[in-house]
Amino acid sequence: MEIILLMVLVVLVGLMVSSRMTAMEKRMKQQQNKLNQIANQLGIPEPPVHAQVRQLLADGQDIKAIKIVREELGLSLVEAKQYVDAIKYGEQ
Repeated sequence: MEIILLMVLVVLVGLMVSSRMTAMEKRMKQQQNKLNQIANQLGIPEPPVHAQVRQLLADGQDIKAIKIVREELGLSLVEAKQYVDAIKYGEQ
């Protein structure tokens, strides 16, 4: 009986954490969109790495694009992958 109760508790906590993560991701996306709009209005150019990454993605060299982003922007592997995916799927 205790094991079942513990399992139910773990599932509920997992669902709650998942819900919070989804909400945080949504807020972060909204903030990124606002920052992009502000940068466009102020005439702040996008990082030069964008053009190079877009070219590499067009050539099908996703891994090389991630490597360039890591080197140029100092991001972790996961962050660089997310950055490249955002460019690839038009979110940035």
